[in-house]
Amino acid sequence: MRVLRTVVFTILAVSLTSTEPLGAQRTLDLESFDVTIEVHEDASISVLESIQVRFTGSWNGIYRTIPVDYETPERFSYRLFLDVESVTDEAGRELEREVSREGIYRKLKIWVPEAYDALRTVNIRYTVPNALKFFEEHDELYWNVTGTEWEYPIHHASAIVTLPAGATGLRATAFTGSWGSVDRDATVETIENGFFFETTQSLSFREGLTVVAGWDPGVVRRPGLAKKASFFLRANWLLLLPILSFLGMYWIWNRWGRDPSKRSVVPTYEPPAGMTPGEEGTLVDSRPDLRDVTATLVDLAVRGYLRIEEEETKTHFGLVKENDYRF
Repeated sequence: MRVLRTVVFTILAVSLTSTEPLGAQRTLDLESFDVTIEVHEDASISVLESIQVRFTGSWNGIYRTIPVDYETPERFSYRLFLDVESVTDEAGRELEREVSREGIYRKLKIWVPEAYDALRTVNIRYTVPNALKFFEEHDELYWNVTGTEWEYPIHHASAIVTLPAGATGLRATAFTGSWGSVDRDATVETIENGFFFETTQSLSFREGLTVVAGWDPGVVRRPGLAKKASFFLRANWLLLLPILSFLGMYWIWNRWGRDPSKRSVVPTYEPPAGMTPGEEGTLVDSRPDLRDVTATLVDLAVRGYLRIEEEETKTHFGLVKENDYRF
């Protein structure tokens, strides 16, 4: 009886706190995932993702997870420095968002108002300064258009890649499926200054569309050594630690550990022959000081030309003593 009462109270609590009726279906489908990628002459790209989402039941919004960290064949880190510029709805209204890092991904948490049994569009605009790859014979964009982290099906995906005017030697291909798949369930069409990619069938759980576009060198300014080094060190900042440690230790040595700039001083325990202390003191700083006179008097006494006697005088009934010297 006690167990039955607990079950009844649990059902009542769930029914009061849930926003959905018991047994209601709550699903999310990506009706379309359309992307426009513009390649700029400075080797950066601008990306506009237009994601049409069908919400069944009550939802707060969606997550967009974009992979940005990769590993080179040399086992160094290669990172896409993605900068999110705006997230809007189909009417151009700015949507509330929260951008964070999660492992190798840049994660966008996007709130979509009135996402209840509705069809909504989310537009994500961002730029990437280092998305292109450069080879001896061609330049290349290798881009994961949709990502392979979606836990919901994508019924249709497409991508338009536009290149700077005058691009030659255009070639492209596309891949579909899960991470590492070589399936090619997509069409590729060459358009003016670019390509149009489109899937031929739906993408299921954790499947995506990846496009590859290539062209002859010359229309895109390849990054110089300084910029490539900047991208490399930003992605592999741990390599800076030995350099920073060296600079820190050098500063400490230069501040406190460096040897004097003057040459070492050899001590001389006897004055030069034939010179008096007064002469030597005046020769060192080019002026006679009181200490030079005092040293001369002591030197005369040491050599027997002068006698110095100390005299003690008591005053104030012998409580105070005063010393004086007689030459």
